[in-house]
Amino acid sequence: MRKTALVALIVLAAAVTVASVATAKSAHAITMSGTVSAVDQKTKTFSLKDAKGKETPITWTAATRVRGGTLKDGQRVDVSVFEKDGKNVATSIRIASAKLAEAS
Repeated sequence: MRKTALVALIVLAAAVTVASVATAKSAHAITMSGTVSAVDQKTKTFSLKDAKGKETPITWTAATRVRGGTLKDGQRVDVSVFEKDGKNVATSIRIASAKLAEAS
């Protein structure tokens, strides 16, 4: 009886681990590039306009890594996002230096 219970417990633990890995892979991040517009520091949101003119709303959190300064309208950025509750949440934001932004 104890062996059966132990085997069942091991199988259950393995199933939970596989399910957790599958869930983590489905929430993978994508990278986007573009120009920042409509920044709202209070609600931690901004719009990212790509080269084709499409605007994507993005939210950031206290856990978001922001490199290159403070987010402002007109800046070129690379953003890694994942979708959560229907929103694009940034995991990292890399702001291009002023020299790079002027060249592009």
